[in-house]
Amino acid sequence: MPPFWQALVKFWQRLTLAQRLGLLAGTCIVAASAIWLLSVALRPEMRTLFTGLDPQDAAAIVEKLKEHGIPYEIADEGRTLRVPASHLYETRLQVASQGLLQRSIVGYEIFDKAAFGMSDFVQKLNYRRALEGELARTISTLEEVEQARVHIVIPEPTLFEAEQKKPTASVILRLKDRRSLNRLNIEGIQHLVASSVEGLEVSGVTVVDQRGRLLSELTPAPTTIAGITQAQHELQQRVDQYLTNKVQSLLDGVLGSGNAVVRVTTELDFTQLERTRENYDPERQATRSEQTITEQSRSGDTTAGGTTSTQRSNTIVNYEIPRTIERITTAPGVIKRLTVAALINGTTRLVHEGGKWKHVYISRTQEEMEKLTEIVKNAVGYDPARNDQVSVVNVQFDTGEAPQPPMAWYELPLEQWIRFVLIALAMLVGLWALRNILRSPIVRPYLEVAPQPVSQAALPPPTLPLPAAELPPSLPGQITAEEGLPPAEERKALAERVRQRLAAAETISEEAVLTEEIRERIREYIHQKPQEAARLIRLLLSED
Repeated sequence: MPPFWQALVKFWQRLTLAQRLGLLAGTCIVAASAIWLLSVALRPEMRTLFTGLDPQDAAAIVEKLKEHGIPYEIADEGRTLRVPASHLYETRLQVASQGLLQRSIVGYEIFDKAAFGMSDFVQKLNYRRALEGELARTISTLEEVEQARVHIVIPEPTLFEAEQKKPTASVILRLKDRRSLNRLNIEGIQHLVASSVEGLEVSGVTVVDQRGRLLSELTPAPTTIAGITQAQHELQQRVDQYLTNKVQSLLDGVLGSGNAVVRVTTELDFTQLERTRENYDPERQATRSEQTITEQSRSGDTTAGGTTSTQRSNTIVNYEIPRTIERITTAPGVIKRLTVAALINGTTRLVHEGGKWKHVYISRTQEEMEKLTEIVKNAVGYDPARNDQVSVVNVQFDTGEAPQPPMAWYELPLEQWIRFVLIALAMLVGLWALRNILRSPIVRPYLEVAPQPVSQAALPPPTLPLPAAELPPSLPGQITAEEGLPPAEERKALAERVRQRLAAAETISEEAVLTEEIRERIREYIHQKPQEAARLIRLLLSED
């Protein structure tokens, strides 16, 4: 047997039953932990393949993964599938190419396998199903929407146009967690559905979320008074929000987030005015046309025997007075008046007064407030001619729980004291348990330094057994002082005395042989089990 196995067998034989059981249990635990760590280390990294799947789509994808032998994991109650990272993109492309995703939603692929002899009713029904599926897929691509379903009602055509009903549609949305749709998104979905169905109006599309809440509102016609008023109100809200965000972002960059609150209110002029102005300038005249008429006439006098000639001239001049014609049209939505309110927080400083830490509020200086006011005016386009109002006030904000000042050890709350005491007790219990473990009979022999066994060369030369009368009466098997290693002179004297006694002894008694046998066994025991022998000697010394 190799020396290693001999040493191992001797080590096993020296152990007690409890030590052997503990060693076996520890070996099993270490082996199991190593196997578990190895399996975790060799386990491939799992990445999300698809999430938010329909049960039918998930079942089809799982079947395909089983066919290709790709490992997978199912999470989120079957709505999420994970595959190894090395197969992620390849598997995703295969699933997309084979049309396994969203198989529960039927689109235009329903016409890929058209059957002969299909009735007109079935054709119309399939067309409506395909249209609903395509719209649902399109709406599901929105960032906020997890799943969508569309229902379309197309009435049958009637003989009279007055009796013809208009199509209607309803959209059910499943929104993602902590996501919501604003009014523009809802209107976009309504226009998308209305534009995809012939004859469908936006007002005929109803949008509902997964909780049954109505998201779409009845929008009045834009040409009615209610529609115009709603449009004006929405325009004013957008202008207010735009200016508010503009000033808020500017102050947050200067003062820090949470140190400024801004509100802007605009008064818009929605009056649409068209005026025509015509001005005349009498001082500036221009000749437009001039007409001169000359008349000549002759007449004879019979009595005098002579003639008379008459000439008359008439001039007509037309003058044009300059005039200016202006047509002025005022566009609606012009800012008529602007009101801005801004609250500015001050700064705080932690000071130590009267043996306590306090938060001291420091207001903004007048120079800082003037600069901030000027910044706000320039950001909103302040115009004194419109009677605009800008108010920037420095106030102290209530930010809730203020940061706690540093406290001394005697000012700590009771909870922290209890936590410290529990930690100290846990440390003391751990040290006490470690001390008991180190002093236990199972662990203590392995921590003690084993005495070096006495070699055969160091032992004195074998001597003949002595008579029983020479042994000490208290410990017959104990090694006497003669068996020690005295100095050289004492050793020679001792050897001479032993030779004289051997020469004087005529026969060897049975008690001497028994004594020598006991000595040999004691030497063998010390050589084989030095630790146990050392413990026995200490026990004997402690009893003395």
